[in-house]
Amino acid sequence: MRINRFCFSLIVSLSMLSNTIVAQINSETNLPRKDSLLNEITDINKRLKEYSVKDTTSGYSIRQLLDSIEGKNVTPYVPGTHIQPNFEQRDTNGLLIVQNQWSPFKDNVSFEDTVIFDPSFLPVIFDGRILPQDLNFISKDTINQRVPYHLIDPDSTFAPQLARIDKIQNMRRAYYMNYPLKIKLNRFAFSDAPVINKEVVEKRNIFNELLTTDDAINYVTPEVEKIEIKKVYWIKNGEHTVEISQNQFTDNWNGTGGDNNLSLRNEHRINLNYKKGKIRFDNTFEWRLSLLQTPADTMHNINVLEDMVRVYSVLGLDAAFKKWSYTVKLEVRTPLFNNYPLNSENKREALFSPLIIRTGIGMSYNLEKVSPTDKHRKTKLSADISPLAVNYTFVGDKGVDETRFAIDEGKKANTEFGSTFNVVLDYSFNRFTKLYSRFNYFTTYDRVIAESENRLSFDVSRYFTTSINLFMRFDDGIGVDSKVDGWGYFQYNHRLGFGLKYKW
Repeated sequence: MRINRFCFSLIVSLSMLSNTIVAQINSETNLPRKDSLLNEITDINKRLKEYSVKDTTSGYSIRQLLDSIEGKNVTPYVPGTHIQPNFEQRDTNGLLIVQNQWSPFKDNVSFEDTVIFDPSFLPVIFDGRILPQDLNFISKDTINQRVPYHLIDPDSTFAPQLARIDKIQNMRRAYYMNYPLKIKLNRFAFSDAPVINKEVVEKRNIFNELLTTDDAINYVTPEVEKIEIKKVYWIKNGEHTVEISQNQFTDNWNGTGGDNNLSLRNEHRINLNYKKGKIRFDNTFEWRLSLLQTPADTMHNINVLEDMVRVYSVLGLDAAFKKWSYTVKLEVRTPLFNNYPLNSENKREALFSPLIIRTGIGMSYNLEKVSPTDKHRKTKLSADISPLAVNYTFVGDKGVDETRFAIDEGKKANTEFGSTFNVVLDYSFNRFTKLYSRFNYFTTYDRVIAESENRLSFDVSRYFTTSINLFMRFDDGIGVDSKVDGWGYFQYNHRLGFGLKYKW
């Protein structure tokens, strides 16, 4: 028993002595630790540098199923590709060794000026991706308990294509993990290589060469004088019409003959409107004159049928609601020439006889609308309501009967208080047809003066027009002697004319 204990103690002592001697030898010879066989085997970076060549190309490898573990041929296999079996192994660059004139496509497939490749045929390149993308640390039992639910059949989406890409990526990863000595390319070495910028590359167009000239035309940019665009507050426009008609008869026309006559009618209207902020000032100047020459009148060479100068102004403040505004309006109307009845020297009208001035305070409504389908179809409507209005009538010529204008005999003026209402409609059906209508109503609650003017015009061309006019008037202050049987206090004048027209 003592002998065994002695032998065990001797063995332990010799072992410790040998380790001490080896450590001293290593320290004396100063051998580096990296030359040890264990460190060299575990130096992965060195092994990769020895068997890797850097490249920027990233491709896919073919999954290879070995028929035998060592020293036998390899049968490559790629699902879904046209590859003949019993091919040799890859070469030193990782490419498949195939027979001469072999093609992965069928004989009836041809491509002109086109290179089509399958990612699985590219050289195997190490890209540093060792771990699979679908790495999951959840237990398989937990995953199997889940029931997949899809609103759309995966076969109808990109799921099969994505699954095939993942499958080829896994085959490539398995190849450079199982055969690291055959990998000659590494994409990390080409990180500094120049890359083609797609924005710089231009497509060649043969028409650019055909259309180019030897001496290019130089375009000189003209110097444009800069001007300051100012706001326009005043807007003006006008319309002028002249109509001429002639009637001539023989002495035996319809057995009794007729009265020859020549008539001339002209009408001028100018609009001058101001708009700034909430202030609006609209002005209309209008002049009408109709002349008639007929041998039936032996006392006058020319008779005046219609003579009126009218100024209508509205000052408004857009401070009401929507399209309504507070307004003050003024209307002035008078004839210019003497007007005589047929074969009579009694004047019906003269300059400032009558002179009618009408003013009022109230509200105004304005509407302007253009059709969305036809830019020439426009609607312009304005309505003035004056609950408090003043109507002043003046007759300055002694030869004019003042009683025809509701003025007491022997007096020259009359002032009436009441209310007034005025509506103007300007509607364009199209570029050539237009309707103009005006209605004015004034009442003193004892007397009523109403006027209605309507004109429908058809523009034959830019300068020729045809119009139908109807003018009606009601005035119960002209006296009983001026009443007409069947019409009473109503008066009307209708006309069909053709003539020249100018609009600006």
